Amino acid sequence: MSTEGTKGSPSGITIGFSILTHFLLVAPVIYILVLAFSNYHFFSWHPICMSIGVGLLVTEAVFSVSGEAYIASKLPRRSRVTIHWILHTIGLSIIGIGFIIIIVNKVNHNKAHFATTHAQLGLVTIILSFLTASFGILANNTVWIYPRVRPVLVKVAHACGGIGILVLLLATLINGTYSHWWPGTETGRDLVFASLFFAGFLILVKPILGTFSRCRVVFGPPSSET
Repeated sequence: MSTEGTKGSPSGITIGFSILTHFLLVAPVIYILVLAFSNYHFFSWHPICMSIGVGLLVTEAVFSVSGEAYIASKLPRRSRVTIHWILHTIGLSIIGIGFIIIIVNKVNHNKAHFATTHAQLGLVTIILSFLTASFGILANNTVWIYPRVRPVLVKVAHACGGIGILVLLLATLINGTYSHWWPGTETGRDLVFASLFFAGFLILVKPILGTFSRCRVVFGPPSSET
């Protein structure tokens, strides 16, 4: 059996890094879910869907494809890419449900749509998220456009877009905790902010460095031949 693209056994540092990152993601999501169910009404499904879709699934999709998640680190690149798009598909579907719920809730209460910073940021982020995901299909099937477009250009563009989208999704989720809905304490809200912020930082370190390295190769001066 081929082991191409697989890694050796992860080090203790890698395992610790993965555990810490997942804790920083899971803890605030559980807290938001507890608050949402303890003050349950139809609107509660909006923060429930968004926290699960963003805080657990989309973030895990990015973390897995980078190979830093403990389980994904044992898998070949092709398998990690498969996990990446499956988690993204499920996550974006749940986010889409959360978006529909807030639209219906606004209609039911005869309230203006996209009248707050959170709503406007969320709308832009969701649109860009689905566009980036659609572009990801192309990045995973570059044979469709080769040789008209170099595959590496498509992959770099998708990686840059994905990094930006994850930042926007986490920013929108955090911003939602500063809305009138928030039933938790200020300390709890600050801890959610800090936890998601540092988790996002840890998840994006490797993708940012990898994308920067690729950009230097793609857009840098051609190497001289000896």
